[in-house]
Amino acid sequence: MHSNRAELIFLLAVFVAGAIIFAIGTLLVRRDRAAQEEATPVLSDRADRLEMIERLAMVGQPWCVDELRKVIATDADPIVRTAAEDALLVIGARSG
Repeated sequence: MHSNRAELIFLLAVFVAGAIIFAIGTLLVRRDRAAQEEATPVLSDRADRLEMIERLAMVGQPWCVDELRKVIATDADPIVRTAAEDALLVIGARSG
């Protein structure tokens, strides 16, 4: 009888420890997801997208060039795409 009770207590302790680890892992994943969502804002307004392009042109780093190329390839607004192309020309003129 005592060994069954000890086994049950052990299993209960393992279950509780597993539940705690699962809860902590879930909280960490949710916190990371929320941080990623904050870091990647959705720019739906044309003025916001044009401002982002202007800032990318000012910084002019290689990652900015990559972002501008993504805008050219994916943005539906021709004005925004043209601004991104112009920004690439500005970055190219400064570096060359």
